Amino acid sequence: MKKAIITLVTLFLITSAAYSQDNAQEKKNKTSFAAKIIHNSAAGFYPIFFANFETNKKFDITMYSIFWTNGAFGNLNSGSDLLLEVAAGIGFKVFNDKLYLNPSFGFASGKFLSNSVGTRLGEGIIPSLYFNYGDSVIDFEGYLAYYKSIRDNENILTKDYVLNWLAPGIKVSDRVVVGAFYETLDITRNEGGENLQIYQWLGGSLKLKLDNGIVFRISGGSVLNTDVSQSDEFYKVSAFIPF
Repeated sequence: MKKAIITLVTLFLITSAAYSQDNAQEKKNKTSFAAKIIHNSAAGFYPIFFANFETNKKFDITMYSIFWTNGAFGNLNSGSDLLLEVAAGIGFKVFNDKLYLNPSFGFASGKFLSNSVGTRLGEGIIPSLYFNYGDSVIDFEGYLAYYKSIRDNENILTKDYVLNWLAPGIKVSDRVVVGAFYETLDITRNEGGENLQIYQWLGGSLKLKLDNGIVFRISGGSVLNTDVSQSDEFYKVSAFIPF
């Protein structure tokens, strides 16, 4: 009888431990994090961190932070006052989960939009939209963001920007996507001068889907138009790495 009781208790503890472990894993899976490391010929190197929180609704809560490292986005000589971009949004799927939409709203801090002497918290707002469409043949990503300065005063000449990129592609296999890449960055309001097109890019793109959710993309091609640079060509490389 005593052995039977010990056996039952042991089985109960093992079952409870396994159940707790499963529950912990389930709770853990409701939150995911990832990093995207980008380097391109205009902005240089900058990392992005993403967070996704599942809900019991038909949408998830998303967050991201972009740490712009280009000295020209802050104090060029010391690299201080650099642009920091932080945002939150919602992500949801439509059309039988083929189309993913992720509108976000964020804030910029630094001196990039306000042209101030030093860092300004919340110098701008950043509404944005990311989308991703995928089926058995098509893989199509796109992004649009508006950088609006909100810290105006008499002595500061502020600027507003629009950034967008499109990457339509065809799935050659489960791991390889070949397609095009298009990106523009424009100054849409410039208190210190004329509106300018920083660049307009068009080229090819190769996207590789590796193990563990890692995605690598390399793009390059021609500069169709620019008002501020002498470059005729561009490149952009990114690596998306889930934690």
